Amino acid sequence: MARVLIMHGWTNRRQENTWHRILTAALRKQGHQVLYPQFPNTDAPHHNDWQELLLAELALLEEAGEGEKIVIGHSLGCVNFIRAAVDGKISNPVDRLLLVAPADPNLLDEVPGFKVDLAKSATKAALAAAVKSLTIVGSDADPWSPDGVQETFGKHLGVEAIIIEGAQHFRADEGWGQWQGLLDWVNDPAADITVR
Repeated sequence: MARVLIMHGWTNRRQENTWHRILTAALRKQGHQVLYPQFPNTDAPHHNDWQELLLAELALLEEAGEGEKIVIGHSLGCVNFIRAAVDGKISNPVDRLLLVAPADPNLLDEVPGFKVDLAKSATKAALAAAVKSLTIVGSDADPWSPDGVQETFGKHLGVEAIIIEGAQHFRADEGWGQWQGLLDWVNDPAADITVR
């Protein structure tokens, strides 16, 4: 069984109808060890607090024993992980990292400390040192990635992003609750993550 950390984004309160929470319950029923923490002060995130909780949760994954380590981030949760990698804070690489609808760091002026220069080769190298396998999933119409997820993230991080047309920002109010492809992907990285 896998050890999984799921990280929500800005303003999320782990509502019942979100794909994060539905996925957490489904994976736990399958016997996986799943951490789904509430990051503090979600309406006005503070970089240091989010970094501290991320590192604590990663430590708990290490203590959880055997099994593949999988980290799944959404929106600001993705940028929080990248920032920790760039700052050299992730000492034990995770097996798989999935970035779902990562928010363009250039749009995060309201939440200081989360800025990261994706175009720097050092960013790609730092993430590669923290992650054995990187997958990026985004939309063709995400307001938090106006230049496109491939142009903003995939191109600079050396990954071909998976684009799901019309998915917007993968929020519950945009129809993103149950996501079978993601559940399948946790169990098998070759699974079609686009399946709803």
